[in-house]
Amino acid sequence: MDRACLAIVIASAVVKKRKKRRIWVKDWLLERDRYTHLNLLNEIVVKNPADFKNYFRMSETTFLTLLDMVSPHIKKQDTNMRQSISPKERLAVTLRYLATGRNFADLKFSALISPAAISSMIIETCETLIYVLRDYIKLPLTEEEWLLTAAEFSKNCHFPTCLGALDGKHIAIKKPANTSSLYYNYKGHFSIVLMALVNANKEFIMVDVGANGRISDGGVLFYTKFWDLFLKKQLHIPPPTKLPGSEDYFPYVFVADEAFALHCNLMKPYPQKKCTKEQDTFNKRLSTARCVVENAFGILASRFGVFQKPINLGPDKATKITLACCYLHNYLKKESLNFSAQNEIESIDVGASLREEHSRNASDAKSTRDKYCTYFNLT
Repeated sequence: MDRACLAIVIASAVVKKRKKRRIWVKDWLLERDRYTHLNLLNEIVVKNPADFKNYFRMSETTFLTLLDMVSPHIKKQDTNMRQSISPKERLAVTLRYLATGRNFADLKFSALISPAAISSMIIETCETLIYVLRDYIKLPLTEEEWLLTAAEFSKNCHFPTCLGALDGKHIAIKKPANTSSLYYNYKGHFSIVLMALVNANKEFIMVDVGANGRISDGGVLFYTKFWDLFLKKQLHIPPPTKLPGSEDYFPYVFVADEAFALHCNLMKPYPQKKCTKEQDTFNKRLSTARCVVENAFGILASRFGVFQKPINLGPDKATKITLACCYLHNYLKKESLNFSAQNEIESIDVGASLREEHSRNASDAKSTRDKYCTYFNLT
C-alpha cells in the first residue's frame, strides 16, 4: 500500500471515531426565563433591598442607571432560531462574576447560560463598562484641577501640597501559556500590575494595567503615559507655594513608597534603618497621605471578589476585568460622595508670578524632602 492510500485510510478512521454532537444545547438551559436568578432578585429587591446590594455590590437604582448606559452597546438581535440574551442578563452575570470571582462553569447554574457564552459576554460587557464610564477616571491636566486635589489632601490628610498617592498592586492570574516566568513576581505567584494614582477621596485619577508581574513598581511607572507627561512637564502642576507659618516655597508633590525614585515632585519616605526622630515625623505625615492608595486597593479587593483569588484568564482579559472594576469603583464612589473643596483653594498661595524664578532655582529632590521634613516638624 503506497503512502497516499495509507493516509486516506488513517483519515477515514479518524473521521469514524469522531463523536457526533447529540444536542445543540442542554434542555434545562432553554428554561432560562423560568429558572434564572433574575426572577429571585425581583423578589429580593422588594422585600430585602440590602440583599440585592450585596448580590451586585450596588443598589437597584444604581444597577438600573448602569443598565441604561450599557444596554445600547450590548443588546443583541433575536433570530429565528432563538432569543438573544438580554442586556439585563448580560450585565447581571458580569457584575456577579466581578463580585464573587466564581468560575464560568459555576455561574451557568444560576444564570442558565453556557460557560462559553458567559465568557464572551463578561469580556464584552467589561469593555462596554470601560467605555461608558470613561469619564469617571480623569487625570487632572490644569492647575485649577490639581489645586482641587491638593485641597482635598490638605483637609483629609494634612498634606497641603499633595497631588496624589501613587502605588502598584499585583493582580493574581493563572500562569499564562507559553510565558515561562515572564509574569512571575517577587511575591511568588503570577500577576499583572495595576499602577494607580489616587486622590484623597480614595478615587482613582490614573490607572495603568497589564504590565507583567516581574517588573518592579518603579519600572511599571516608567512605561506609563502619566510618567511620560510628568517627565515632559506636561501635567501642568501648579508652581511652588508658600505654606502657613513659612516664608519658603514648597513644590506640589506626589507621594509614594520606597519602591519609587525620589524626585522634586515625587516624595518617598526616608530609609527606616537610618531614620532620625525628625525624619520619622516626616515619614508619618507622608504615610497618612500615601495610605489613601492602599485603602483604595483594599476597597477594590473587598468589593470585587474576583481579586481575592487568581483570575483564570489570559493577561489581556484580566486587564479588561481589572480596568472595569476600577471604573466601577469610581462610579460607585461618586454615587455616594458629595464633597467639594472649591472654597479651600483661596487659602493656598499659588505664587504664579514667581513661576520662572522658582523653576530656575529648584532644589534637588533630597533637599526638597529635607525642607518638608523641617516644616512638618514645626507644624
